[in-house]
Amino acid sequence: MKKLFAVLLAVLMIVSLVGCNKTPTPTPSGDDDGVTKIAVLLPFTGDQSYFDTLAIAAREVNDADNKISVDVLECDPNGAADESNWMGWYDNVCEGGKYDLVVSGNGTYEGFLYKAAEKYPDQMFYNFDRSWIPEGGIPKNVYAVDWALDDLGYVVGALSAAVTKTGTVGVVVGMESQDMNQFIGGYCQVLADAGVKYVISYPGSFTDTALGKEVTEDMINKGADVIWQVAGGLGNGVIDACSGHDNVWCIGVDQDQYLQFKDSNPAWANTILTSALKNTNVAFKAVCEMVANGTYKDKLGKAETWGIALNGVGLAENDYYLANASEEVRAKVAETLAKVANGEVEVVDTKAWDEATYEVEWPKVRDANRLN
Repeated sequence: MKKLFAVLLAVLMIVSLVGCNKTPTPTPSGDDDGVTKIAVLLPFTGDQSYFDTLAIAAREVNDADNKISVDVLECDPNGAADESNWMGWYDNVCEGGKYDLVVSGNGTYEGFLYKAAEKYPDQMFYNFDRSWIPEGGIPKNVYAVDWALDDLGYVVGALSAAVTKTGTVGVVVGMESQDMNQFIGGYCQVLADAGVKYVISYPGSFTDTALGKEVTEDMINKGADVIWQVAGGLGNGVIDACSGHDNVWCIGVDQDQYLQFKDSNPAWANTILTSALKNTNVAFKAVCEMVANGTYKDKLGKAETWGIALNGVGLAENDYYLANASEEVRAKVAETLAKVANGEVEVVDTKAWDEATYEVEWPKVRDANRLN
């Protein structure tokens, strides 16, 4: 009787502890028999940009019926980046070997991934958007990638120079930082070389759509007729502003934003000539396959950059782009892509500079042909 009472008491204690845990324990989907299980830890989805790209890729992997099961877990909807919350999520997905691979990343959150990698040395991790490398290097159970945003910006600048009718273009960057300016170093470089004026705006937000619209209208009033948005959710305000002007093109970011809005908001879609793609989806699918076929271990402990040659970055060449960019413009873009991929062009990369170099050199690049 005492033994039975002790068992019941233990069960009640476990139930009580689970009930107090605010972080839900994920349940891996799929059959245990030969299924590769992957957990993707995102702060949230619904940004209509960066995180949604990865979430959509995860769904496509699940739909492929290839014995790979991906669970996308929204860990931080409020964006608080609280360490105890994130480490609780990592404990849930790492303990007991539930998953073959745990995925997360981005500058705000990747520190938690590196801590989890240290705590769980037998768990494989994938940092899908590396901003920095820990002291001592990439952990031996992590593969970390970043994106050749410098090359991407150079191509967007070349396209903008080829399309503009006014000789003035613009870019809206959510916040100013050395990492964010990697997007526009090559952009400024190629525009200055082409003699095209450019306006740069740093609204200081990735969410304020009204502010995005306001700064874009100011750019248009200054003559900009091709405007690139690198601003997360604030970029919707940029698109909205461009859509109100017949002779102004917008260039989207991260995912194909023409296709994103084609059905839900045709007026917005029709102002988006193309989008600058950071193909996190392409790399993620490749990683899933590597885990499934046993070759992923060859990547562990490495940091790699996915550029044009690996289809890590590029432009969205959808039907709308093909219909609205002339053959001459498309040929110019193709030539630029080839030159950058082959290393024929040395593109400005602010992320490669140390702090002292950045402080001296960046203003020169930023202001080379900037219209104030």
